[in-house]
Amino acid sequence: MSAPTLTEDEARRTIEVIEECLAEGLPLTGVGGEPSARQEAARRLGITPPSLRHRISQADSLYNLRPDPEAAVKRRMAEPFTFDALPDDGEPSAEDLIAALSVRHAKRKAFHDAAKLRQVRINLGGPIAVAGFGDPHVDDKGCAWGDLERDVRICRDTPGMLAVDVGDNSNNWVGRLMRLYADQEVTPKQSLQLIEWLMCALPWLHWEDGNHDAWNTEKGDPVAIMHKMHKRLGSMNVGGTRLQLNLPVGASVFMHVRHDFPGGSQFNPAHAMVRETLFGFRDHIMMCGHRHHTGYIPVWHNDPRRLCHGFRLGTYKDMDHYAAEKGFQDGNWARSMAAVIDPDHAHDPVRFVKAFFSLEEAAEYLTWRRHKWELGYSSPG
Repeated sequence: MSAPTLTEDEARRTIEVIEECLAEGLPLTGVGGEPSARQEAARRLGITPPSLRHRISQADSLYNLRPDPEAAVKRRMAEPFTFDALPDDGEPSAEDLIAALSVRHAKRKAFHDAAKLRQVRINLGGPIAVAGFGDPHVDDKGCAWGDLERDVRICRDTPGMLAVDVGDNSNNWVGRLMRLYADQEVTPKQSLQLIEWLMCALPWLHWEDGNHDAWNTEKGDPVAIMHKMHKRLGSMNVGGTRLQLNLPVGASVFMHVRHDFPGGSQFNPAHAMVRETLFGFRDHIMMCGHRHHTGYIPVWHNDPRRLCHGFRLGTYKDMDHYAAEKGFQDGNWARSMAAVIDPDHAHDPVRFVKAFFSLEEAAEYLTWRRHKWELGYSSPG
């Protein structure tokens, strides 16, 4: 004997749904096209009316179960009042939410994975340089505008030199620090003007937001809006960015830019980047700022065979009252630094990337190397 196609639980559930519809005042069978309890029960169960009739027949023959109109009436009479059902309010169901969230998660996951290492195709042949600018603080009365304008000019006028901003472009005081605006000559509105000037002064390869930049952005980051409106070529981020610079010759340079790397040492201002090469990524170039003093350290690794250069950039902010108050020693000996990348020596880790502590000196070396490359000469061995 074959097993019944309808289980007893399914049969009881079918009868219960029909009686619920009867209790709501619907007739068992409709007359003249009016809605009936059977039609509504079929809709709620997700089956067709013929399937429901088949279930009713099987429930009766197999389990002696059938709808009881009187029980439904008693149930309705026991309720002091009944609300008519409201139409759909337009809010998504749990199933709709899950389906939409699944699609969004897939997109966000793809974005998240791609953002871990941004791919950058370098279209310039020959040697190039990456110039890192320390914390500008353009609205601070201690901002060394002469030095900042000079470095911007050098970077702008030197073919092959790409600029990187490590953040804290303005004071952007927040909370209890807003009291410091009383001693500041530049207003918040003027500060945005100066940031816009700096953003448009160079085709920045990367612009990293610092902790000061992230303040007062609860309703959106005006600097990020500027970046989009001006359609800047480079990337902009907060929280650290890794770039893979793919050179025309086929070699690649890996670069990690953060406002700051975790870890510190009173004996070595570049210690955080040593820590990064030990416990994080072993990239050719690491750049950060934040602490308003300068540091540099080369770290050699055999696996991969690579010389990693750690640059802690200083700041264009002089006369730091906080540093004076805390008794910090002045270690701001280089507001900006650069790394010159020479594709002719991609096979030689020591000569592939060279560090410079002056943008002027880096520009001179880069111009000389590009001139020799344009003439078809390699660097002297």
